[in-house]
Amino acid sequence: MNTPSFGFQQELRLLSAKDFSHVFDQAFKVNNRAFTLLARENQLGHPRLGLVIAKKNLRFAYQRNYVKRILREGFRLQQSTLNSYDLVILTRRDIAVLPKTDIIRHRDNLFDRFRRKCRQS
Repeated sequence: MNTPSFGFQQELRLLSAKDFSHVFDQAFKVNNRAFTLLARENQLGHPRLGLVIAKKNLRFAYQRNYVKRILREGFRLQQSTLNSYDLVILTRRDIAVLPKTDIIRHRDNLFDRFRRKCRQS
């Protein structure tokens, strides 16, 4: 029996500028009030995540780190349902005023909308 791994190893991350630009070149987009998700299919057999958290949207480092932790946690728990895609999540300006519960709700909504869009195409 093959149980899913819930780790966030290095192979599940977009690390290089080349990886990010590959997604930015021909991505499809899903967004909501807090986040924009760009996705492009990969040939690796597992999803990878990259985060773009702008200082313009979250001024303080503790805020940016907090949002990164929330996004990584959501990806880590849902990675088995995300197929083979490279995902880049960008924060939007409205995120600075949202409480934690709303950020988590928007994150989960974003992944749900992404999965629905993948099923359609």
